[in-house]
Amino acid sequence: MEQVMYWNKELETMPRRERESLQLERFRKRMAYVYDRSPMYKKKYDQTGIKPSDIKTLSDISKVPFTVKEELLESQKRNPPWGEMICVPPEDGVRVFQTTGTTGTPLKVMLNKKDWTKHYYEQFMYFMNAYGIKRSDILYVPFGYGLYIAWWGFQAALEQAGVMIVPGGAQSSKDRVKNIFEWDATVICGTPTYLLHLGEVAKNMGISLADSQVAVVVAAGEPGANIASTKKAIEDTYGAKCYDDIGSSEITNFGFECAAQKGTHVNENMFYAECLDLDTLEPVKDGEVGELVLSNLCTETMPLIRYRIKDLVKFNRELCECGRSFLRLDGGILGRSDDMFQFGGVNVFPSAIENLLREVDNFSNEYQIIVPKKDSKKRIKIRVEPLSAQVSQKDMQDSVEKFIEDFKYRVTFTPTVEVVKAGGLPRFEGKAKRLIRET
Repeated sequence: MEQVMYWNKELETMPRRERESLQLERFRKRMAYVYDRSPMYKKKYDQTGIKPSDIKTLSDISKVPFTVKEELLESQKRNPPWGEMICVPPEDGVRVFQTTGTTGTPLKVMLNKKDWTKHYYEQFMYFMNAYGIKRSDILYVPFGYGLYIAWWGFQAALEQAGVMIVPGGAQSSKDRVKNIFEWDATVICGTPTYLLHLGEVAKNMGISLADSQVAVVVAAGEPGANIASTKKAIEDTYGAKCYDDIGSSEITNFGFECAAQKGTHVNENMFYAECLDLDTLEPVKDGEVGELVLSNLCTETMPLIRYRIKDLVKFNRELCECGRSFLRLDGGILGRSDDMFQFGGVNVFPSAIENLLREVDNFSNEYQIIVPKKDSKKRIKIRVEPLSAQVSQKDMQDSVEKFIEDFKYRVTFTPTVEVVKAGGLPRFEGKAKRLIRET
């Protein structure tokens, strides 16, 4: 493994017992902070009778009620635009964002100056050093900015650290491919879907992105960078290392992959993480799948306490090869609890299907999963397309048959596969929407 870069070695390699003491101290302070400043949290804690002084050990945190997105949205609906969860006056806000709203109404998010210029910077310095990004690097950002946080924070923090930024907004994918070469970009970021799409565009232009100067690819916004076959596809496309970056608009960025690439670290200095059983909401053992619950330990504007982020993860608290003692998420984000579906008595993660699809040579990177209505007696349908129009019908049929056999072996039931023409499936710049539930 290459030489490890740390942002704060003392904190990143801190023994677990010391880290847990630090987290307990910070959790109690943050809980007291929201109780004093957020009408929503004061009411919540008064109703349940829980006080910050009641939290004497980390296990006591289980007594604190959860925060869910629905109550944040309801609060903003009753008291527009910010609701009662914010802890600073609205006039202190310097940046505003909103969630993508893929599962409903977008949630508005505000940051004050300290959160935007200090806390975001600190968060992303852990990421920057873990990825091996240096001040001499050139970051190409192939996105146009709007109300979605997308790559705003990453770019702003790296710019503050002295990294050169090349903005790629308001351009076609072809122009972005050209820019990667023209500006000698050494780092690029994006969703796994769009990063692979740029590779497809480059190939159609007769260009290989592996011939560029890009050495680091940072992927976020959807599961993928820790799906083995997807990571390999990205790294092969760019001839570079691909690193996972995880977060959300409301909780901010909380996880990064290191050079060891053995799971995604949670920044435990700034977040307290729990992994809970989906049914009982009790802690699961390390290595078991559960729902990720997070608490902000540092932010001022809109800290969330015991926030049910709905991501599914597996904890690994063993010391990483990189020397960091931060817990790791084996396989990164495995999926979302509201994306996981049950079919034939089997819990199915869309990411597991993606991993199988990306192992098939003649399939393009795009696909759709159509989940039939319950009791319809239909099979799950997978839509795929050829890698190019030059793939023969026989080769495509052979690939489909192999995929079905692999699917039956690994997922334990048989899907229907529909082949559409090359380029017939939707392409995405942001989060891909590939799971379709029939109603």
